[in-house]
Amino acid sequence: MRYVIVFFFSSVYLFAFNYHLKPYKISDGIHCFFGIPSQVSNLNGGNMINSCYVETRDGYVVIDSGPTYSYAQEAYAVMKKKNNLPVKYVINTSWDEVHVLGNEFYKEMGAQLVGPKGYKKNIEGKDELFLKKKLTQDALINTRVVSLDTYVENELKLKFTNMEIVIQSLRDDNHLYVYIEDKEIVFAGDLIFNNRITPIKYTRSITKWLKDIDKLSNLKWQDVISSHGYMSRRSALENTKNYLALLKKEVLAGIEDGLSKEEIIEKVKLLSFSEDRLYDIWHPRNVASAYEELKNSLPKKKDITDEMSIIESRMLIELEKSKFKEPSVIPPKLEPQSKKIVEPLSHKQIEHKVPRLQYKSFESAINIASEKKKIVLIKVRSTVCKYCDQLERVISKNIKVKKILNKYFELVEINVDHETLPMNLSVRSTPTLIFIEPSNQKVLMQLAGIRALGELLEVLNEAVVDGHNDGYLRP
Repeated sequence: MRYVIVFFFSSVYLFAFNYHLKPYKISDGIHCFFGIPSQVSNLNGGNMINSCYVETRDGYVVIDSGPTYSYAQEAYAVMKKKNNLPVKYVINTSWDEVHVLGNEFYKEMGAQLVGPKGYKKNIEGKDELFLKKKLTQDALINTRVVSLDTYVENELKLKFTNMEIVIQSLRDDNHLYVYIEDKEIVFAGDLIFNNRITPIKYTRSITKWLKDIDKLSNLKWQDVISSHGYMSRRSALENTKNYLALLKKEVLAGIEDGLSKEEIIEKVKLLSFSEDRLYDIWHPRNVASAYEELKNSLPKKKDITDEMSIIESRMLIELEKSKFKEPSVIPPKLEPQSKKIVEPLSHKQIEHKVPRLQYKSFESAINIASEKKKIVLIKVRSTVCKYCDQLERVISKNIKVKKILNKYFELVEINVDHETLPMNLSVRSTPTLIFIEPSNQKVLMQLAGIRALGELLEVLNEAVVDGHNDGYLRP
């Protein structure tokens, strides 16, 4: 009878806040719920991280339980529809609230909770939660912090009938990643970021972070699931590594030049990453965090007496004495310095001068395009879509594409898994590009599958030529 009562209340809570969770198949036995690429709000219930589950012959292993009890409850309901197995383990890749506040539900189900060592210090027993200030009461029903069963200090291996799962802690004790060699997949948590700027939170060390990335790069894997963004390949690791390495290099250079923290924040822009989501919010904070870590890392300059040998000191003394014995020597006439040769701008410097692409709401894009005689271009993607990611990289990185888009188009981005297309439009596949004349909201072209640079440039140039010929595009 007790279980019937629990189930009844669980059903009520399930519908108190509906996350509309949809599982995406990564490979046989591995599925993920992908979070919405935005900040935490009462509208999304904190659904902005990825939560995955691995089906073993012995039961499920959940990777990151999500932001609330209701989230975990809904996720398990989805799992049971596929295969009614118990949850054996829940692995928290971080102690951050959005990763762990679904733990209570799984603990009630008898699962073993596993997480980083820093969980105990940073969140266990904590009453003042950030999410309590951001989410509605219905989303937070039954949500609380619970203790873990295992705190990973180095490496932990979970052995099942048909696979082995390796859990590796990171050097900061606050994060870990999950590795399944047989599946050639890594659940990287907050070690790697994909489709958004890499954020440095909680005084995280860049130096240690880069060492952890190097260790991960030596493992055998093809696919990676991060806490944020969508499934990716090894390119995501390189993107995170390049950002952190360049950030460290530029901040250290500023410190060596004697710049203040504020001056370094102003100087270190790393504009090649400016198209990444949340760049404006997180990059200045990242520079500040890097400065705080690195400001004392440079070796202090020694006093001159420590640098000189006894002989050098004596030579200086003799030189000083000679000034009083010998007449002054007229210094030779200095030759005028040659003018500094101005080097041509590098490819990266040219790229930095191209304005960033700005995505707008459909209504705003229509209004601006009508006023400026431009075309509205809707870029349609789905959550798990490697060709969408490929197109996104081409659009954000290629200078020619960015110049054309900035000059002739107003951009709208729609993820059909989370958003509804305007004008009752529909697409059969993603990625799809939809070109719209703003004055009458007429669809000019709708093309699916464009992802290569050559194809994209050809299509954009065709749209521009047609716009000029038909008079709805500015010269």
